[in-house]
Amino acid sequence: MSSNNYIIDITADNFETDVMAASQDTLIMLDFWATWCGPCQALMPIVTQLAEEYAGAFTLAKIDIDQNQDLASQFSVRGVPTVKFIKQGHVVDEFTGALPDSEIRKFLDKHINKESDKLLDAAIVQYEAGETEQAIKAIQDISAQDPHNARLPLVYSELMIREAKYDVAKEVLESLSYEVRHSEQVAAMLAKIEFAATSADLPSETELLDRISNNSKDSQARYQLSTFYTMEGKYEPALEQLLELIKYDRQYEDDAPRKAMLKIFDMLGDSELVHSYRRKMMASLY
Repeated sequence: MSSNNYIIDITADNFETDVMAASQDTLIMLDFWATWCGPCQALMPIVTQLAEEYAGAFTLAKIDIDQNQDLASQFSVRGVPTVKFIKQGHVVDEFTGALPDSEIRKFLDKHINKESDKLLDAAIVQYEAGETEQAIKAIQDISAQDPHNARLPLVYSELMIREAKYDVAKEVLESLSYEVRHSEQVAAMLAKIEFAATSADLPSETELLDRISNNSKDSQARYQLSTFYTMEGKYEPALEQLLELIKYDRQYEDDAPRKAMLKIFDMLGDSELVHSYRRKMMASLY
């Protein structure tokens, strides 16, 4: 038994009180383990450290399956370690095997309302109200207080993009873990930064349209117009310009039209527009 009341050993005697009843007020991490299980021994110090760090935001309830076979059977535990998250008497999430710290935090943060999230939401409201410097400073302070909140660097980067501080946003995003860096959300933000970097000195839409009207194969004008439309959020016209460019000048600026289409796909994620233009792009290429 730990000296902390948020790390407890569970048996049939205290299960109803310390797990089912307690889960009405607190998230319970139910860790089924065994003394002979190597992965269990690897996982235990990780979940113990998290329980101490979260300091009561959830309770780590440890069940030795050899001593509590009925409880293991009740929860259909077929291998160890198995971790189940209990909230208000119900299993709301689970995983099997010894996951790393970063992965377990994702499970926890889905089900725990962290104080830093409340502060972050307040800072976002402050930003939207026009108190830009105060809000950004608040987010920096919150990040220092809770460096493990995965929302903070993403929100901060998004605000830096909105403030046209692209280098700052890119540095923060590239400092994230490999898995997060390669998520759809971060890929979209990095694509937005790349487009922004090339749009600073663009001619006007009217000028670009006039150039294309005078010369339908003005590749530079067509590519710049697609960038202009992308920064305006007019993604279909942007994709249409790039698709046309691929048809007659695919190798423009080292395959830039295809690469730009892929970046826009990253920005838009899974959508019908993406599916449609991905098919059109493939047809044009092959």
